[in-house]
Amino acid sequence: MDQVKIDNFIRENPESTFPKYIVLSDEECTDIRSSFFERLGLDASADGMTLVNEVDKRSEICEEFNCNENYFDLKEVIASLGITCPEYVFINWYRYDDIDKMLFSDLAGYFDDIWYADVDDIDVFDKTNTWLLSLSHYGQVKILKL
Repeated sequence: MDQVKIDNFIRENPESTFPKYIVLSDEECTDIRSSFFERLGLDASADGMTLVNEVDKRSEICEEFNCNENYFDLKEVIASLGITCPEYVFINWYRYDDIDKMLFSDLAGYFDDIWYADVDDIDVFDKTNTWLLSLSHYGQVKILKL
């Protein structure tokens, strides 16, 4: 998680605490990348950018949703896609080498404090690695079910 997001949250919500999250280790990120490589049939020697591109290529656009809209509700998106609301999710910030773990309820509840329009391209997934939700900096929502 970028420190800027935490600082902005604290400045705007001085009586609140930024939601808890865990930064995954390099080894944990490697394990997640390997799992997605396997599920997508990619060579294990592929890099994170290859994975990013393959996820983007195989994902389906969810036309009915846009992260930039005031009414955007991540819980509603997950439910409408037939995904059981997970307890925890992982947030990929770059090339599957910068991943945070967070309660899904916190990500959904503090979404605007965590995902910044015009800046962040993130992927959200759970421990099953059977689905992946991509949220682009311009608001596009895409789903990949594996």
